[in-house]
Amino acid sequence: MMKPLLTGLCLGLISQSALADEVWSTLVGDVVYESDTSEGWAVWSYEGDNGPVKIYLKGLAGVHEGRGAYAGVWIAPADPKIEMCDIAITNPDTAESDYNWGRVDIVFTEPDFPSGWVALRGDCFNNPTDYLVGKPVLASE
Repeated sequence: MMKPLLTGLCLGLISQSALADEVWSTLVGDVVYESDTSEGWAVWSYEGDNGPVKIYLKGLAGVHEGRGAYAGVWIAPADPKIEMCDIAITNPDTAESDYNWGRVDIVFTEPDFPSGWVALRGDCFNNPTDYLVGKPVLASE
């Protein structure tokens, strides 16, 4: 009788940890799973050269098992040192127009939490050409 109780307790703890903020180590710094929107977008962020860069991934909100590939956009603060996009998009967090943005495609390397991922990113409407690898940061036991 004790074994099913312990198994259920362990499974409950595992699913709780999947609901906590996820963090991945990358070459640009730590990427953090911040929140989910009511429209089904997962919101990730990392600290860029001019402030926080936000990544919005459609369909990932609340998904911690059976993850696959997701498409979205990234939005960064304006940077006078780079060429901005000709067309602005509306930032879901601030409702302001942003000209420093682009497309992003993410593929998880394992279907369930915790998992790493590979991202392809492009500027504006351009096809993604830059890649980034995210490795999960796990709490030490």
